[in-house]
Amino acid sequence: MPLYLGPVGRPTSGPDGPAVPEVRIPVSAVAVSQSVRSLFAAAMLAAIVLASAFAFVVATRLEETAAARLAESGSEIAPADSVAVLVAMLVASVSLVGLLPALVTRAERFGLAVLGSSIGRMMLGMFAALILTQVGDAPSRPVWLGTVAGLGLILVIESILAIAVLSYLERLKSAGRDVAAVGVEPSQAC
Repeated sequence: MPLYLGPVGRPTSGPDGPAVPEVRIPVSAVAVSQSVRSLFAAAMLAAIVLASAFAFVVATRLEETAAARLAESGSEIAPADSVAVLVAMLVASVSLVGLLPALVTRAERFGLAVLGSSIGRMMLGMFAALILTQVGDAPSRPVWLGTVAGLGLILVIESILAIAVLSYLERLKSAGRDVAAVGVEPSQAC
């Protein structure tokens, strides 16, 4: 008996027999995981720009406050924008580590990659701020608070994105989609 396949989602009847069950056409594993990874990377790039701008604003405000205090005492200081630009560049360059989870193809390792990149970004950022303040003689308060503000903001955004990606992958698994087709293996219950 020949099999007649109609549009996906609608069973069709053959000339001699009952309805043929629904046929699922699996989506390519590369296409789904690539689109999710591309979306994560694009969102992280936008978050890097936003966090760098936020760090710039925080460092500028703190430097202007310090400049006003020092101007009252008659001291010479560097312009506020120079320190703020350094802080924004520090946050932007260190935050590029956040793009590494987009290279992970296996869903069960994605969360660990996000955690590892978050820890690495914070450690690199703190180390760079320490170098700027101790070796480069940059004012401590704008550098540290600008760095912490920028890296803290990107940490919050990255956490929200990671939760969204992981919950999307869990929904795919629980919906009964062909998990091999999306590159996701079922969770193991303890």
